[in-house]
Formats: sequence, C-alpha cells, structure tokens
Amino acid sequence: MSTNVTADAPEWFRTAVETEPEHSSIIVHGARITYRCWGEPGAPGLILVHGGAAHAGWWDHIAPRYAQDRRVVALDLSGHGDSDWRDAYSLGIWADEVAAVATAAEATTDAVLVGHSLGGLVGIRTSAAHPDLTEHLVLVDSRILDAEMLDEIQRNQPEEGIPRGSKHYPSPEAALERFRLVPDHPSLDYARTHVARQSVVRDDDGWRWKFDRGFADELTDLPSHPPSSCRLSVVYGEHGVVTPAMIDIVTAGLDEPARVVELAGAGHHIPLEQPLALMDVIDHVL
Repeated sequence: MSTNVTADAPEWFRTAVETEPEHSSIIVHGARITYRCWGEPGAPGLILVHGGAAHAGWWDHIAPRYAQDRRVVALDLSGHGDSDWRDAYSLGIWADEVAAVATAAEATTDAVLVGHSLGGLVGIRTSAAHPDLTEHLVLVDSRILDAEMLDEIQRNQPEEGIPRGSKHYPSPEAALERFRLVPDHPSLDYARTHVARQSVVRDDDGWRWKFDRGFADELTDLPSHPPSSCRLSVVYGEHGVVTPAMIDIVTAGLDEPARVVELAGAGHHIPLEQPLALMDVIDHVL
C-alpha cells in the first residue's frame, strides 16, 4: 500500500496505511463481498462502513490505530469497491452484508459500528436487523430521512459516475483527474490521494470507478433512528449535511442520551478532512 502514500503525508498517516490488512471475501445473498481486517480474530470488534460511492480503503489510515486491542473490519458494500454489483440494492441487504462480514471476520464481540454518510444509514439498519451485533453505533455526518443525499451523487457527478456499462477512461491518470468529493470541501491532500488511487479499476473497456452508479436508484428503506436500546454517538461537520432537526430525529427515544459532537470547520467527508478528530471521538467511545 505504500505506493498510495504521497511525500507530504505525515508519519502517523504513512505508518497507518503501510500496515497491511488481511484481505478476504464471502458470499452474501449471491454476491461476493470483499473486506479487510486488522488485529486479532475474536478481540472486541470495530466495524467500519464507508459512504456512498466510496470503499473500504477510506478507513486505511484510521483502522490500524485500533488493531492492538480490537478486531477491526472494513468492508466494500455490494456495488462498491471490489465487491460484486447487484441488480438492485437496499439498506437491508447491506445490513446483512455487514453482519455476515463481522461474523466471518470474528469481529462480533462487544462490537462498535462506525458508519460514514450512507454507511451510517446502513449502521442504523444493521442495529435494527441484527440487534445482537453492535453495542454502540457511531454516525459520521449521516443525513437522516433524506434521500437527497443519495440522489446528490447522481446529479452532481454525471461524468464521474459509472452508468452501468459506460464511461471509461484511457488511463488511471485520466480518471483520477476527474475525482471529486460530493459535496466538495477542503480535505487532506494525502488522504484524498490515497483513496482516489484505490477508486479505479481496469476492465476490458478501460479504466472506471469502483462503484455502480445505480447503487442508490431504488433505495426506499431509509431508517429514521436505531432501536431505543442502542448506544449512539453522532459526529457531524460544521459545514456538513447534518441539521439539528436530523439530530433530534435520530436521537429521539433512546434509553441513554446520545453523545453529539460537532467538528468545527469540517464538511461532510470527515474521514478525509479531520481523521484525527474523528479518531478522538472513536477513542472516547471505545
């Protein structure tokens, strides 16, 4: 992974992404789901779920911090990264993928689930569908009860997305020149470059992005809040997509008050903008 590290990256980042994870895959509902793991199997779990149009590599610089004491697992949801595409997607299917991967990776003991953006919605669905899996859920700038977040990728990236069977580039460099975060906000160049370089793949027609542009086309099972027994933390950026009304909705009716943290100056893509601040929040949860 060291080839994905730019010269301006600080030592903590270089050390993290040069920590090689285990790479594995399993079949869930007929699709091959890829994932990467750090730490000892059977240790308390830390499950990391990426956002829409992203992949497990978004956690490469965060996961190793916890590998000494935790079994850390980051998966590629179907339609993303190196996992298979499906004819149709749902949060329920993704929740089953999370649970199956956590079980296969032996990361279910006292597990904490951290989900960014769409990954937070998957986390809420997972906490409802598999209530014995996680003891604490951390939502990272996840928009609640608003399908606009998903449509936004479609509307704002007509060239960068991959309509099924179309839009290829002649080289990885040509593709990476088109790499955009949506919504855009200043991020750490070295973190952005690291995930961008893992976001393209070559097939028979050239180079394309590693996500199915149709992943959000038919999502209707958007959850509003986790079960009342769930322990919840909400992390959001000052300039992100989360509103006070959304926080009120997702934290309502919990047996224990949620912990809510605003990161000053941050936008939506907190793992690439303020990873150290995000890790401070995860440290507190753990």
